[in-house]
Amino acid sequence: MADVTIVIPSYNSAATIEAALDSALEQTIAVDVIIVDDGSKDETVSKVQQRANQNQNLKLIVQDRNQGPSAARNRAISEAKTPWIAILDADDYMHPDRLRKMLEIGAEAQLDIVADDLVRVPATPLPANGTRLWADSPIGLVRMDAARFALENLNARTGSRRELGYLKPIIRTEFLQAHKIAYNEDMRLSEDYDLYMRCLLAGARFGVIDPCGYFSVDYPNSLSKEFASADLRRVLDRDREYLTHPGLTPEARRSITQHKMQAYKHWAWMHLIEMVRQRDLQGISATFIAPPQIGATLVARVIRHALGKEPVPHFADREAKVQPIEKILAAS
Repeated sequence: MADVTIVIPSYNSAATIEAALDSALEQTIAVDVIIVDDGSKDETVSKVQQRANQNQNLKLIVQDRNQGPSAARNRAISEAKTPWIAILDADDYMHPDRLRKMLEIGAEAQLDIVADDLVRVPATPLPANGTRLWADSPIGLVRMDAARFALENLNARTGSRRELGYLKPIIRTEFLQAHKIAYNEDMRLSEDYDLYMRCLLAGARFGVIDPCGYFSVDYPNSLSKEFASADLRRVLDRDREYLTHPGLTPEARRSITQHKMQAYKHWAWMHLIEMVRQRDLQGISATFIAPPQIGATLVARVIRHALGKEPVPHFADREAKVQPIEKILAAS
């Protein structure tokens, strides 16, 4: 019997899916693997199907149209029969012993969510060096609550793309089922952050540990995607929902409010850009009807762009320390 179901959503992932799949099937513990193809137009399905024909613990589900990563993950999780689920993106891969280590810590510490600090690596074969996402030095076991989790997803605190929402933990299936928690399928941005926050608000015992070997591959131009303001607005709406949760501690309320203001700034700026592109004068004016902090940020950015200057970064961009991968993994 497998202990973990590895959930892999895929969309046009023919170039990377085999590496992700190999790393899942080569785990040192028994696993089930469920790949949900989200309407790919390339050779992803045929490549996975060939492997599924040879591996009884690999299941392929093909959706007839693209519904987004949240829907694909939910479909896979609904099929899981194991005590734990693990999320793996189709363009990433894992160390063979990763899940065994995480299960041991989850059992010892009686956790519902175990998240190891991931390792960012370049898109090269067998990279020798990488960078840790969250912490550059060993952390042991850090227990998360809603207050700290919201803080650790603030750009000003962590630096660009070093937020804990990027982590790919293992989660107790029973916890998700008991609290009826699933990915919000209307979200294509920060859907992981949203799921983890709702788990914490439901009382999840959440621990962050040193890297066990989740390798997040940095591809050229991977930061170039420009999200629509509607996607950013959903992040803002989720923060507003968290603030209505009964029993929020004062610390959690302050942290979530800070995250809400960050989301508000991101949304307002992108919405303003869209209104300018559409030459919608009424929409442009309406964007500035916002709390003073938001309006001041918009005005400052507009002025700097008009002067041809780069906007002042809204985060403390802390550069990650490049280290040998062997050294990074030794911490765990």
